[in-house]
Amino acid sequence: MVDLLGRAGRLSEAYEFIQKMPIKPCAAVWGALLGACRIHSNIEMAELAAKYLLELDSNNAGRYVLLFNIYASSGKITEADKLRAQMNQKRVRKIAGHTVIEVKNKVHTFVAGDRSHPKAELIYAELKKIIARIRQEGYTPDLNFVLHDVDEETKESMLYAHSEKLAIVYGLLSSGPESIIRIKKNLRVCGDCHVATKYISKVTGREIIVRDAHRFHHFKDGICSCGDYW
Repeated sequence: MVDLLGRAGRLSEAYEFIQKMPIKPCAAVWGALLGACRIHSNIEMAELAAKYLLELDSNNAGRYVLLFNIYASSGKITEADKLRAQMNQKRVRKIAGHTVIEVKNKVHTFVAGDRSHPKAELIYAELKKIIARIRQEGYTPDLNFVLHDVDEETKESMLYAHSEKLAIVYGLLSSGPESIIRIKKNLRVCGDCHVATKYISKVTGREIIVRDAHRFHHFKDGICSCGDYW
């Protein structure tokens, strides 16, 4: 119920539902509310949900990262930095993100900024072309997903080299035009990569299936099956 109300943007009702539950809400319940706050950019409710959530699941790095991303996407850099300091104080470590793709019975693993792949030069050259194509269709990189103190151009470069994009491009290069591209990420898919993948599916005419830590995303003709809620 919390998830359904959250998807509809009825966050106050979702919170009231939690308050009236005859049993103590578990971390999954507060996590559902926090996820809805991310989608609908409700900072006040997100902080409230996170307060209860971190009391129940204080060592789960994913909870901190979700709130961190909410602050980041809303431009609240100071709050994001404070949360990062809190993570360091509690020695909570974010799991390193990676994306895998299987091509011709061989698994290829990519991390952000990865240039270790034998075809790295070709992958980055093709990625540059694809980014140019999706920009023409309206894609604009979401720089809020990069909080490093660097210039705008560097931030864009860092976003382009996310593991999801690298794996997808390798899939495009390594499979026929009718093939479905399937990748798997060990964490929640990046918000900017989610938007970019919608555009990539549109300009290439390819179906792309992404399995992240929360659900499957089926991209086709510029639309994702998750309805941009994950």
